[in-house]
Amino acid sequence: MNAIEHAIRRPVTTSVMVILIILFGIIGLLRLPVQLAPDTELPQIEVNTTWPGASPTEIESEVVETQENQLKSLQGLTKMESSSYNDYSTITLTFDINTDIDTALFRVSNKLNEVSDYPENVNQPVLSSTGGSSHPIIWMLIKTRTGPDTEVAKYRTYFENEVRQYLERVEGVASLLVFGGTEDQLEVVIDPRKMARRGVTINQVISGLVAANQDTSAGILGIDRKNYRIRTLGKFQNTDDPLNVVIFDDGIKRVF
Repeated sequence: MNAIEHAIRRPVTTSVMVILIILFGIIGLLRLPVQLAPDTELPQIEVNTTWPGASPTEIESEVVETQENQLKSLQGLTKMESSSYNDYSTITLTFDINTDIDTALFRVSNKLNEVSDYPENVNQPVLSSTGGSSHPIIWMLIKTRTGPDTEVAKYRTYFENEVRQYLERVEGVASLLVFGGTEDQLEVVIDPRKMARRGVTINQVISGLVAANQDTSAGILGIDRKNYRIRTLGKFQNTDDPLNVVIFDDGIKRVF
C-alpha cells in the first residue's frame, strides 16, 4: 500500500497531518528573520596623526583640514569623517565596496605625501585598514612586581622598544594602542636674565635648538659604480649637546 492509497483510506489522519504541516510552516515563516539589506563591511582606512601639546582646535585647522583637501579627490571614496582630540587626530575614509584595500592604502599614502606644510613637531601620519567601526577587543595592563622602586610610568620607553614589536607580530593583531606612562624628553631651562643681557629672544633660542637637532643630507658619493648616500648626524645624543648650540654667529652660547 503506497502513500496515496493510505491517504485516501484515512482522510481524517491525512487532513490533520496537512493542517499541522501548514501550521508549522506559517509559524516558521513568521519567525524567520529576513534581512533585505545584509550588513557589508566596506573598505575603510584610518589616518592617525599626532601633534604633542596641540589642542583639538589647532589640530583641526592646521592638520586635518590640510589632509582633507588632499584626500577628498581619492578614487572610490564615498565618505570621509574626522575627529580631533588633544595631541592627535583621526580621519576615517570609507571606500566603495569594490575598492581594493591595498590599492587604496597606496593612494592614500601618496596623497598624504603631497601635504608639505605641516606645523613643527607634527609626527608622520600612520595608516591602518582596521576601519572606524573597529574597537579594541583586548586590554592589557602592565605593572611592576613587588619589590622594585621604579615607578611603572617610567617603563613606557622599555615597552615601546622591547615589547611592542612582538605584540604587533601576533597573528590577527591589526593595530596596537599604547596609553599611559611617560616618554623620555629633554627639558631646556632658560635663564631670562642672561637672555635680557645679551638681547636673545625665546624664538631665537628655539630656532637655534631646532636647527642644531637635525640630521642633514650631504649628498651622494659615487665610488666604483656604486653610489653612497652621505648624511651628517646632528641630532642630540646626550644632555650636554644643547649646551654647545651657537645662537648667534658671534659665538654667544649657553644663554640657558
